[in-house]
Parts: sequence; structure tokens; C-alpha cells
Amino acid sequence: MRDRLILGLGVVVTLMTFACGSAAQCLHDLPASCPSPVPSYSSSVSEIINQTCVVGCHTAGGTAPDRPLNTYEDVYSEQSAVLNQAYECFMPPAGSPPLTAEQRTQLFGWLVCGAPNN
Repeated sequence: MRDRLILGLGVVVTLMTFACGSAAQCLHDLPASCPSPVPSYSSSVSEIINQTCVVGCHTAGGTAPDRPLNTYEDVYSEQSAVLNQAYECFMPPAGSPPLTAEQRTQLFGWLVCGAPNN
């Protein structure tokens, strides 16, 4: 799973770098394997997604309503895009607070573990 995400990340990064330029000073902190314990969607990841993605953007009436992230199912279906965009610091967009180190650890750990509904 991690290899497939990394491969997808490379393609997206290449395309986005060509189109938008690269994000300055972005950490490249994807975990090498699924952490233990697995970060919980219900107790941490959903809050991160709601605070940094949903409010004002990835919801009906937001700036990106075509890619909603309101539910687990929404996030699960977009997990590769979420990983790629956050990993390269393209999301949250410029002008919005970036993900903290702890938020990145929780989000990326959960994604590397296959985005379980836990």
C-alpha cells in the first residue's frame, strides 16, 4: 500500500511542480511503516481533516465543493489525493495555517496504515 501511495505521490508531485512550483520548506516526513498504535480516524484524523480541510473548502458551499471531505467515506475515496497534497504542503493552501508536526504524524500514519475506519 505504501509503495502504491509513494508512486502516486511522485506522479502528482511532478505534475504539480510543473504547474505550480514546489512548496518551500516542506517536511518530507512520511512514516516508513504503519505506526503502532494506528492513529484513529474517529478520535484524531477526522478532527484534523475537519479543521484544516473541510471548514471553508472541502464541503458544500466551500471553495472546493467538488472534493468533499465531510465523511470517512469521502476521505477514504480521496486518500491518495489527501496524502499527496498534504505531504507536499500544497494543502492547506497558502494563507491558511499549515498542518502542525503532530497533525502530519497522525494523518500520514493513518494513511500509511491504509486509512482504516477506526
